Amino acid sequence: MQHIDCPLDYSLCQQTVTIYRRQADAIVRQVVDGCFFRLEHQQKLDTLGCHREKPFLLIVPGDAQCVFPGDRVMEGVGPEVSPEEWSRFVPALVEELAQVSYATPFCWEGRICHVEAGGK
Repeated sequence: MQHIDCPLDYSLCQQTVTIYRRQADAIVRQVVDGCFFRLEHQQKLDTLGCHREKPFLLIVPGDAQCVFPGDRVMEGVGPEVSPEEWSRFVPALVEELAQVSYATPFCWEGRICHVEAGGK
């Protein structure tokens, strides 16, 4: 990812994340350096009992959108995942994995300067 001149400070973007996306019959795995990633684990009560949520915030500086809703993300360099493993590679079964609900590019002077993604 290239960083463009932008008045925002990305000094907290020092983490590596792995982004996973299912495309056709393959799982695309992309390791991205220079990100900010914060994953929280929360217990929630509803009418059916207790369940866990994993809200998170991911900021990826750069001039291209590399994360989209439906992608799965984890901190660090994550494992390779085959299409056969995909159905078991879910946040409910993989502690450090989160699923992207939204991904919004933020622009400066008409060019993307970072993408913010998150989920619950």
